[in-house]
Amino acid sequence: MGKTSDGYERVHGGYGFGERNVARETILEFVMTYDLAIANTYFKKREEHLTTFKSGLNRSQIDFFLTWRLERSICKDCKVIPGESLTTQHRLMVLYVRIERWKRKKPRN
Repeated sequence: MGKTSDGYERVHGGYGFGERNVARETILEFVMTYDLAIANTYFKKREEHLTTFKSGLNRSQIDFFLTWRLERSICKDCKVIPGESLTTQHRLMVLYVRIERWKRKKPRN
């Protein structure tokens, strides 16, 4: 998504990784169209906790968590776990959310 949120402040938190290209621009347009937010760009992390793909010297942020923009407040933290690999090059990304349980009202007699 790129390091900055230039022009996409509604959906990008400003803490991305890498340079924005045409493909990432298309994703940002999709996110804006459907009133979503890219959850992992709202949390300031070290570069090691942002890169989801690593091959030799090449690093990239290719995985994203999307959430409804108005419900972004349930997202408490998002990071990549550097030591855990899904495959040899892809790394595990975790999103912490807080979901509150609704209490059912007792029926009136």
